[in-house]
Amino acid sequence: MCLFLGVTVNTVFSQEIEPKQEVNIDDLGNVSDEFQELFFEALKQKAITNYDKAIEALEKCVEIDANSNFLYLELAKNYLELKLYEQAENNFKKVLETKPNDKFVLEYLFEVYFQQHKYKESTAVVEKLVQHNSMFKEQLANLYFLEKRYDEAIVALDELDDEYGVDKYRNRLRKRISSKITNPNSQINRLEQKIKEKPEVEQNYLNLIYLYSKSDQKEKAFKTAKSLLNKKPKSELVHLALYKFYLGENNIKQAIHSMQIALKSNKTDIESKYKIVSDFLSFIDTNPEYESQLTTIISLLSNGQNNGKVFTELGHYYYKKENKEQALNFYERSIKNNANDFALLKRILLLQLDLKRYEKAQIGSELALEMYPAQPIFYLVNGVSLIHLNKAEEAVEILAIGIDYVIDDHKMELDFYQQMSVAYQKLGDTTKASEYQQKVNQLQNKS
Repeated sequence: MCLFLGVTVNTVFSQEIEPKQEVNIDDLGNVSDEFQELFFEALKQKAITNYDKAIEALEKCVEIDANSNFLYLELAKNYLELKLYEQAENNFKKVLETKPNDKFVLEYLFEVYFQQHKYKESTAVVEKLVQHNSMFKEQLANLYFLEKRYDEAIVALDELDDEYGVDKYRNRLRKRISSKITNPNSQINRLEQKIKEKPEVEQNYLNLIYLYSKSDQKEKAFKTAKSLLNKKPKSELVHLALYKFYLGENNIKQAIHSMQIALKSNKTDIESKYKIVSDFLSFIDTNPEYESQLTTIISLLSNGQNNGKVFTELGHYYYKKENKEQALNFYERSIKNNANDFALLKRILLLQLDLKRYEKAQIGSELALEMYPAQPIFYLVNGVSLIHLNKAEEAVEILAIGIDYVIDDHKMELDFYQQMSVAYQKLGDTTKASEYQQKVNQLQNKS
């Protein structure tokens, strides 16, 4: 049984409940045939998800022998499947009376409490589970977060990092927890002490830089970043902080250098790369004389994987600058990782039409229609492309289908009629062309 539980649905727990072996005939001991028959009937009913019938059979077993601990475990599991949490809890607790530290039962009891959002009770159980496996501290940190016991949550994460090393998930969780702390002084003091004790541990500096920045102690954050760079000149992640400080003091050469290191690093996640590009685009919006440096940043992303969000941001930047060629270039690179992004698809196809890339627009709009068969804009793009590719007959057919999907949009309706008129004109059917042009004129007179 796997627990994918959330901080009100969002936080994922990585630990899994390991399945406890079902009771077999040798585990039953010296029992009557009736008991044995009822018990295995219960297992059979549970296997086919008839949990009510399984419970009935188990209750009859209890009437025969109330001292068999495994009966209460089986009862509890069936009640849990039925989401009858109180009965499940009572039966799990009966098992714990004789086996107070049973790991599997504690895991099930944790699920009972967590499903009911009983975080205090969940925490008490997980504090016991930590004794079996220190990785349960990850769940513990999540639970402390839910109980607003933020300092204890951070301590739990620190202990895990000390034991197992740094982990991306825990780093994200640490930031989420730290963002809720209104007075980070205790965290700051603890990290300062840890750096004194173990000056070689990079993550402690990074965590301290984050806390200083969050509490608006930018000079201390910058100083700590420089200290880390001095201790570890090959550190790559420190440049995620340094480039911001360099931009802030208009030291563009150093900022670009730090950006390059961070963008090239395999340790930098895609969200951080997106933030670097986004920050630099914001900077050159107010300092356009540095726009030429953007080429350097872009070149570092050329061979990167999963850079869709970054390329979308670059596309938006060039689109605002009315550099349609560059905008389309980045949008087309972005769509590889966002194939079903409706807004992005629409913008790409309209840019392709604008730039007379009719073959691409035809193929792209056909693919778009497979995903969005009721979106008239994609029929319109397809029709316009076909007209320019001298496929007027196909254009009339696709435009006639698409116009049926236009609802309360006079502008789009007018565009459809206009293109129908053009298509019929190309086919030499002047009567039909005139008929649709009249519809265009009527709509224009209404608006």
